[in-house]
Parts: sequence; structure tokens; C-alpha cells
Amino acid sequence: MPHRSAASPIYDRLVDEHGDVLGEARKLAELTHREAERLLAWDLSATGADRPE
Repeated sequence: MPHRSAASPIYDRLVDEHGDVLGEARKLAELTHREAERLLAWDLSATGADRPE
């Protein structure tokens, strides 16, 4: 959802003051998810294949 909307001036002001906290949280969650997938790729090590770097 775009953070600029005539229907949400309070949210717009908070984004202006504090940054897009929800957007940053989404980015961090995606990075964390990718890192967890990489670290939990134990099935590759069981087959003798190299783990992705």
C-alpha cells in the first residue's frame, strides 16, 4: 500500500517523521527469510553437494 493517501494523513505524517517503518520491516523480514532458507538447506549437505554461498 502506498504511504501517500488523502485518506491517511496521520500515517503520512508519521512516515515523514519516522520513515517507512513498515516498509523497512518487510525488507528485513525478506532478508531474514532468505538467510534462514540458506542456513537450513541441510538437505544439500546430506547429498554431498556444496551449500550455496
